[in-house]
Order: sequence, then C-alpha cells, then structure tokens
Amino acid sequence: MKSIRSQTISVILVLSLLFSMTALTATAVDAPCNCGQCPSIVIPGLFQSDVRYLDENGEPMLNSEGEPYSAPFFMEATGDVVKLALEEALIPLASLLITQKDLENRCANAIADVLGEALLGNLKLDEYGHPIKNIQADKYNTSLANLTEEQREYALDQIPLDAYAEIAGFDHLYFLSYVHTGNIIDTAKELYDLIQIAKEETGHDKVNLVPISQGGSIANALMQLYIDKGEEFSDDINRVCYVVPAADGACILGDIYRHGLIDDPEALYGYMIPSLLDEESEYLAYIINIVLRLFPEADLNNILDTAVYTLVEDYLEYSTCLWGLIPSYDYPTCREMYLTDPEDVHILEQTDWYYNAQVNSRKNILDAQSKGVEFFDIVDYNYVQYKIFDNWDKMNSDGIIHTDSESFGATSVAVNVSLPDDYVQANTYCTDPENHNHIDEGRLLDASTGILCERSFYFVNQNHESTARNDVIIRLVIRILTDSTFDNIYSDPAFPQFNFARNSIKTIEFYETWKNYDTSNLDEATAKEFEEASKELGVAIESTYMPTEEFDATVERFENVVYVIENGEPEATEDDGFMKAITIILRITNTIMLKIFGGKGFSDIAFK
Repeated sequence: MKSIRSQTISVILVLSLLFSMTALTATAVDAPCNCGQCPSIVIPGLFQSDVRYLDENGEPMLNSEGEPYSAPFFMEATGDVVKLALEEALIPLASLLITQKDLENRCANAIADVLGEALLGNLKLDEYGHPIKNIQADKYNTSLANLTEEQREYALDQIPLDAYAEIAGFDHLYFLSYVHTGNIIDTAKELYDLIQIAKEETGHDKVNLVPISQGGSIANALMQLYIDKGEEFSDDINRVCYVVPAADGACILGDIYRHGLIDDPEALYGYMIPSLLDEESEYLAYIINIVLRLFPEADLNNILDTAVYTLVEDYLEYSTCLWGLIPSYDYPTCREMYLTDPEDVHILEQTDWYYNAQVNSRKNILDAQSKGVEFFDIVDYNYVQYKIFDNWDKMNSDGIIHTDSESFGATSVAVNVSLPDDYVQANTYCTDPENHNHIDEGRLLDASTGILCERSFYFVNQNHESTARNDVIIRLVIRILTDSTFDNIYSDPAFPQFNFARNSIKTIEFYETWKNYDTSNLDEATAKEFEEASKELGVAIESTYMPTEEFDATVERFENVVYVIENGEPEATEDDGFMKAITIILRITNTIMLKIFGGKGFSDIAFK
C-alpha cells in the first residue's frame, strides 16, 4: 500500500509539475511585451506589394513564351501584343492615315481597345471589385521575423527600415501586402486583421501604422471600418506616421478621369512629351511630335480622349483602390461619368462608402487624436507634376500627390510660386501663434492650416518617387516609431519642420564601401583629395539638415575622386555635338510649326 501511495503521489507531483510548466508557458506567451516598442505595420503604396498572376494550382502563370507574367500589369508577351495591335488596329489606323478621317471612331476605339487589353486586360475586376483572374498579393500575415529572406528583403526594398528592426526587432515589424488595383474595403479589413495579429504575436495592446502614398487612402478606410464596427481606433493604435500620403487622393488621377490627357496644342506639341523623356532622349520627343501631325488635330484629340475613357470605363471602373485615389472634390463628377449604369450598383455602394470615409478623414483623425492617438505626417512638396493633365501647374505637389492632400490642408499656391506678399500665417491649428512660425523660408507654404500642423515635417523639392531614398526621411520615420519623447516638430532641432530633398540611400552604401580605402598606394594629391572628400561626405551624411545643392556637391566631389582612383584619370565629359545639333534643329522646327500651325495635322495644314 505504501508503495502504491508513493507512486500515486509521484504521478500527482509529476502531473502538477507539468501543469505548472504549461501554465507558466502559457502565461509567458500571453504576457505583455515590456520592450517599450510598439509593433509597427507598414501600409505600402501603389505597386509596392508583391502581386502575382497565378494559375489554379497557385503557381505563376506563364505567357506564350513560357515566362512568368511580370507585375504590375502582367502584360502579354511582346509578340502577342504586336499581334493584337496588327489584328485590331492596323486597318482602322491605315484607313485614318489614308483618308484623314476616322469614320465612326473606328481607329480611336481600336487603339483604345488594344491599349486597354495590353495594359490592363489581366487586371480586370468583376462587378464587386474582385480580380477576375487569379491575381493575388503575397500575404504576410505575420512579422518580418517569420517571413522568408526573400519576402523580408522585398518589404525592406519598399521602405528601408532595417535600422528600426535593430531597435525594435523584426518581430515587431509588419508589412501589409495587397492588390494595388483591387478592393479597398477588403484591404482595410485585411489591415484590421493584421493589427490584431500583431497585437497577439507581440503581446502589445497597441500598434503603430506607417501609411505610405496610397496607404493613406487605406488608412482612411480603416478608420471608417472601426466606426462601422462600433470600435475605437484609439484602442488599437498608438502612433500613425504618414509618409507622403494620398490622404485626399492625387489630383493627377482625378483630372485624367474627368478630362483625359491634356490636348491643348501648346502642351501637346510643346512641353508634354519632352517632359516625359530624359535630356538625352529629347530629340525623340520632337520626332514624336512631328509624327503625331500625320493625324488630323480633331482625330488625334479624340484618340487620346477615347483611350483614357476606355481604360477607365472598361478596365479600371471597378477598382475601388484606384477610386480611393480620386480627390474628394472630383468624386461627384467622376461618379456621374462612370458609375450610373445598373450593373455598377455594387461598386457604387463601395465607392460612396469610401467617399464618406475620405471627406470625414480629417475629422476622424482629430477625434482619434483627442483620444490619445499621435499622428505625424511627412510631406514632400514643390516638385513639378507630370505635364500630362490640365491642372499640372495649378497646385503645389511632390510630382504625384498635391500638397493639400498630402499635408491634410496646408496652404500653398503652385510649384515655385510664393504666397502673396500680404499673406500672413493663418494659425488654424497652431498652438502658439505668437511664437511659432509655420511658413517656410521661400514662402511657398503655410503649414499652420494643416490639421497636423505641429507634427508635420516638410521636405522641399523632394520627388514623391524618391522619398524612400532620402535617408533623413527614413531616420525621421524610425525616430517617430521608436522614441515616445519625440512628439512634435520642436522635439529635436536636428529634425525641423522644414527640410531639404536628397537622394542619399545609394550614396551612403557607396560611401560605406569606400570610406576605409587604403590610400597608401595613391599619389599624394589624390590621397589628400580622397581623405578630404571622404571626411566632407561623412559629415554631410551624418547631417539631417543640409541644403540639397550643398549635399549634392559633396557627393559629386567624392564620386569624382573615386573615379580617378578606379580609372587613373578624371572622368571625361561626353560631348555628342552631333546629337545636340540634331536636337536643336528638331526643337526649332517643332517650335516654328507650333507657332505657325498650332495643333493642326499635316492634312489640316494642306487642305483646310
């Protein structure tokens, strides 16, 4: 009996110990993380997610040449596109060129259909806003710590937050991946779910959000989703660090939806096409302008308008993510243009829902801010937009997103246009008007009218597409996400409200490779120049506030001496006099024709 009792007691003790260990383990998993760093979720912008075209087995779809379709448009093989163009557009195009008349808009419709099918055919959506074909984003429903190396590298290529991971850990960094032309409500729901995953995996009760570009519209939808659920955004969110957000869309898209591409002769035959090509290809722009005159003016304009309307009406109409990029002031007009057919009812319900989220976004932000959520904004401005739509020069922007949208209401006029001489700071959202200045040095912008006035950081002349290559911006993002004491534009003089553009990430990598170069084998003059240039660039890189021209000059000096080290002589300046002469001749010819004939085609000139 004693032996049995002893065995029984031993079993009970072992079971108790196992239960205790299990309980302790469960407690450890569920216990709050005390690292002091909230997990952060990046909400990337347009084309920043790894989207794929898959077959029924989840394998990459192959085109007719046996190669995987390439994102973001998943276009057919070049041969197939050419074949489609020849089959659909050759005869109508030839007819127009021969007769100089586009009967029944056959050529315009054919060109529009070829462009639509070639560019967007595989991205078409159904009447509910879901991809018809198997277009899927590579989902990351966990932290970067649990992703494959390839997935982690992809995410960090979009926004280099490696230094954030050094502070908070990859297990505290998340990346929302979504179909950029898909469904904005579905994407907002996926973001909501990822927030809950991040909280559960890390043990934190709140997360940070980093909405980038198009991610700003996803953030609008998320806030509305919380309202619809009857939940408080502030219960889950600690800080929001917007990075060049399309918070109220992008004027370029709204303008094109409403008016099509610019067709004013001064633009079309003057600056539009040259502005889209680099300086070395400028001659090609003028050749294109001459070729375009083979079309009668009215028919060319009709081809451009038809192409845009067809792309929207037949291919993009059901993309609620893209509707999220239409500015709120353009939505009612665009709605009437494209969403009035009975079969549009399901999409209309969704776009109206987002429009409500969009027009109320600033109010929703202020409400969440009053409940403890801290909002920050990083804004690029004073960069010329693509010269392809009517209002490209009518407002300030970062080249893609207009400043009012990106800054939540800052006041500006247009690129390189100062505020009126009699303009005084409005102080709409300034907390200390007597002591705070929110107008930049060039008087290009008054930040005091933006709702996040004292937590918004502006980078003059910074291009939207190179934002992630500005190391100061990345350092600022990381500071906001990891330092709770950094809470406004006055927290650290190293990060003032108004700052400068720079394209520096690759420069830093180049500098790191060369900075410790052994100069003992160099001649005295080259060694001295290298040491001085290296020191100067090192100081520039460490600086978080340096005028663009000054920074670029230090980069150029360093690159020049490295070139000498590698090649034994300074880099020769290429001077292709022949091509420069050809470009000048073509430019003069184009200018004379524009001045004399305006937008007329050759047949208009000859016969009308």
